[in-house]
Amino acid sequence: MVIWSKVDKPGQNARAALSYDRIAAAGVELADAEGLEAVSMRKVAARLGAGTMSLYRYVESRDDLVELMVDRVYGESVAFERTGRWRDDLAEVARRSRRVALVHTWLAGYAASRGALGPNMLRMIESTLGLVDGYGLHIDQMLDAWMTVQTFTQGYVLHEIAEAESQRRTGLDEEGWRRRQGPWIRQIIASGRYPLVTRVVLDAEDLPDRDVVFERRLAYVLDGLSSLLDSGDPGDVGT
Repeated sequence: MVIWSKVDKPGQNARAALSYDRIAAAGVELADAEGLEAVSMRKVAARLGAGTMSLYRYVESRDDLVELMVDRVYGESVAFERTGRWRDDLAEVARRSRRVALVHTWLAGYAASRGALGPNMLRMIESTLGLVDGYGLHIDQMLDAWMTVQTFTQGYVLHEIAEAESQRRTGLDEEGWRRRQGPWIRQIIASGRYPLVTRVVLDAEDLPDRDVVFERRLAYVLDGLSSLLDSGDPGDVGT
């Protein structure tokens, strides 16, 4: 595990050839370009023009390196500013989380199972929980509100990433995939066994805008949280 108290500690030589920040940035660039599986100490060192062993003065393992990378990306989501309108605040959390995840597609699967408490992640957690503080909720309810939104967002993004990967792998976009599936879909409809699937095929919107769908489904999630959050006093922060 990365010893976070040592990262960017006061007095670190700013003129040093390497730093935690430069190492993390190089790892993120590599993962964005080639995927998380491509990240290795050797490749990151090469990107920095350094020897592999020099990285070990900063990180002890690839796991440490990935934790640095993840925390750097969380730095793009920190310091949410509270407006006092919980619905607007949580919607902004969802939108920003989605934007960051779509830029750093390797993060979505990792973030689903890991929770390294680096400084940026801690700031993100603190600022996000602060958005639902003061509504009369106990801490478990505050976590529920945040994680309900986060889980929806993460699931939506994972679907978007999977679709993009499928297109890359097959060379077929959504419309092309539907044309290829056409004969089988017609058999499904003709069978009469799947009336609701048939309605989806015949009546649902073709190729909907993903941003529009995200906002619509996010609204359903926020509607569900209204019974929890609308009963509190947004001015009573910190109680």
